[in-house]
Amino acid sequence: KVNADKPVGEWNTFIIVMVEDRLSVLLNGKQVIMNAQLPGVPSKGRIALQHHGGFRNGKYDPASSLVQFRNVYIKELD
Repeated sequence: KVNADKPVGEWNTFIIVMVEDRLSVLLNGKQVIMNAQLPGVPSKGRIALQHHGGFRNGKYDPASSLVQFRNVYIKELD
């Protein structure tokens, strides 16, 4: 419902909070997901960073752009 992405070439900042099976996401200071339920997510395990691709020349391409991650911090909540 909110377009919070920065223009191509600029860094986006996410704050992602997962408590039990509930997910909230803040993107560049704007709430984009609030308390969404994700049933079946294990309480422990690996964390992965993923890019789903985009459009290039009018067609969907799963690897259409360079994606980089920086300053990734993980904090366990009480």
